[in-house]
Amino acid sequence: MFLITEWFGSFLVRGDGSVAQERLFPKEPAALAQVLQMLQDGHVLEDERALATRAEGDVLVREDRQMRLPGAKRSDKAPSLADRAAEFGFDRALLHKATMELGRMGVRTASSKRDMHVVQAVDAIDELHEQANILVERLREWYGLHFPELVDAPSSNEEVAALIAGQGDRDAVMAAAPQWRVKDSMGGPLLAPEATAVRTLARTASNLYSTRAELEKYLDEAMVDVAPNVATLLQPVLAARMVKQAGGIRRLATMPAGTIQTLGAEKALFRHIKEGKRPPKHGFLMQHPLVHRAPRHQRGALARSLAAKVALAARADVFTKSKDTGTRLAEEFAKRAEELREKQMRVKRQRAKAGGFTGRAPGPGGKRPFKPGGKPGGGFRKGGRF
Repeated sequence: MFLITEWFGSFLVRGDGSVAQERLFPKEPAALAQVLQMLQDGHVLEDERALATRAEGDVLVREDRQMRLPGAKRSDKAPSLADRAAEFGFDRALLHKATMELGRMGVRTASSKRDMHVVQAVDAIDELHEQANILVERLREWYGLHFPELVDAPSSNEEVAALIAGQGDRDAVMAAAPQWRVKDSMGGPLLAPEATAVRTLARTASNLYSTRAELEKYLDEAMVDVAPNVATLLQPVLAARMVKQAGGIRRLATMPAGTIQTLGAEKALFRHIKEGKRPPKHGFLMQHPLVHRAPRHQRGALARSLAAKVALAARADVFTKSKDTGTRLAEEFAKRAEELREKQMRVKRQRAKAGGFTGRAPGPGGKRPFKPGGKPGGGFRKGGRF
């Protein structure tokens, strides 16, 4: 007998197309949407299990998910009952309402995923950082009329905003931060109305920096739950940027390593495709300390190795739920970076020992180093010596 499931119920169907037994689904849209959601997720319904136990002979099915039923066999000749919904008391209006409810359920489920909140937090951090820096630029110009020595010094924006917001005028700032003390400032006096206005601006900028710090702390905690292995490998903030650029941790887990390597370098990738420019070697992965500190010619190899490990870490977070994969991958990547560094030092020592051409700029006297077996001063090329 055939076990057929349509949107309105499950049926045992004889070979001649007649229905032997039936289990109809609810006629209330929300309840019907729950059943359709289970079918969409690939679950086997209890109604199907009950019908399968009552079937006479083999249970012939047409869906892969039904192959988990006892005694089920796949058949491509299973009949369809889709055009017989009205016969069992179901109409298209009910199907429309149920599918609309199913769509709302999907939106609610997607919105409740924590990695989507991480995406919003990353965007908020970037916007807060941008807006705070714009405000501090204005603050430096304004406060520079009163205390130019402070705003022209190589001090951080956060420090400048906090000092002005907390202290106000020049004398109070120098009392609180003696490192900025000067004997005779070039700035003019700051009257009470201007002092109030400039401190209000400074407090606003300082609050933005504080909010950004709180969101970064939230990211540190959230990424341990969303993607612990990726967070361990990349550090939480960089891991959150990768998840955001990929569109979620599940999409990151299904990406090939080559795509992960160029996440964040989409503009350069499009220029390569459209204009034939050089392809990008890395995107956000450049922010990893071991990649950032590496020599320029090693960054591509390191980014490629790191992208492969990010792919493994993301798949562990999504599929295996292993907690120690990130630590192991981080150790392997650090070892790889050390191997490349030692290889570079070994090549330098060999070149120095041989006294050969190193590929660097000419030495003292304007001449390139002599390469054994070559010509003194280098060779020739069209247009003159080099």
